[in-house]
Order: sequence, then structure tokens, then C-alpha cells
Amino acid sequence: MSPRASSPSSPASADGRAPVITEEDLQALDTTGGHAEESRPEDPVNAVAATVGSVLAIAGTAIIVVLVTVSVVLRYVLNSSLPVASEGPTYLFPWLIAGGAVVAQATRGHIAVDVLVSRLHGKAYDRAQILTWAFVSVLLGYLTYLAAYLIPPMAAQSTPIMGWPQLGSFGAFIVMVAVMTVQAAARTVHYARHGAPEPDHRVAAASAAAPTQEVPGA
Repeated sequence: MSPRASSPSSPASADGRAPVITEEDLQALDTTGGHAEESRPEDPVNAVAATVGSVLAIAGTAIIVVLVTVSVVLRYVLNSSLPVASEGPTYLFPWLIAGGAVVAQATRGHIAVDVLVSRLHGKAYDRAQILTWAFVSVLLGYLTYLAAYLIPPMAAQSTPIMGWPQLGSFGAFIVMVAVMTVQAAARTVHYARHGAPEPDHRVAAASAAAPTQEVPGA
């Protein structure tokens, strides 16, 4: 048998050739609609949160990189250490995470299981999105309420090297869940007033199915 012959288990098309998976086939399997990187906040509250979260994440990353670099140079080149460079990155890292989480919430870049919701259409899709974000608002609000109980014990603790209050680092979590609560509530109100945006794969399919207009004289 020739090495190029098709295996017996390979399906063949009507003309005898093996089927080819096209870009359209791959797009049909894509379930990430509505969570693309190019998504933008739909309401002013999430737009402001995305800007502030981006600045916080970028600033935190830059400071952490500088401190880690200084720590490495001092340790392996000068055989010494700088306390702030040793403990600073650990202290600031929660704020970096908080900024990234706020941006992901604002731009709908978070991980979502939308197998059922993405198959709904029209008013059913809008209602499902509104109920989902209303539930997220309540859940995050309750999480903020629980996190507030940890403020007194965290305020009584300090870091082992610099003696900074642990609340300054743990506060990132409280701020994060509080801001995300406001974001989710704002998105719920926005969807209730203006409807939820269609998933990206539906927008792309509608654009592809739209008839193209011929330009006169072309």
C-alpha cells in the first residue's frame, strides 16, 4: 500500500478526498464569545474602574520589578541585602492582583462558563445576563462584608522584616471585592436599561451573513 493512501478509518468526501477543517468550523466551536480581549466596558463605572485598575496593576508591576532587581543585584553581586527590596514585592503583590482582577471584571475578560447562557436569544438572553450579574453583585457584596471582619486582626499584625502593618497588604483584597461589587451592580443596571451585548461569535456570524452591497462602477 502506498504511504499516502488514506487509512480505512478516515472519512472521505464525495470526491474521495479527506474532509478539510476550515476556519468556519473552528469558529463554530468557539465558546468564548463576549469575552474577547478587545471587549470594552459598557458603562461609565466599569470604564473608570478599568482605568484605575490598569494604573494600579502597571504601577505595582513596575515597582515590584525594580525591587526584585535591586534585591538580586545586592544579594549576588554585593553579597548584601536591602530590607525594603526583600519584603516590598511580597507586600505589593496583592495590589497587583487586585488591579488585574478589576480590569478583567470591567472588560469581561474573566473566565466564564456560558454554555447555557450563550445559547439563549433575545429577551431570554438579556434576562439571564441580568440575573447572573445581580447574583454576582450579591455574592461579592457578601464577600466584602465577610472580609471586613478580618480588619481588626490584620491591623494588629505587622510584617516580619519592615514592620509594616499587614492590613496595608490585605487591604488589597477588601478593596478588590468592594470595587468588583460596584462594578457588577453597575453592569446589572446597565443591562436592565439597555440590554446585554450580543456575544462576539453572533456578531461575527451576523456580519458574515449580511449581504454585501455592490459599489456602482466597480
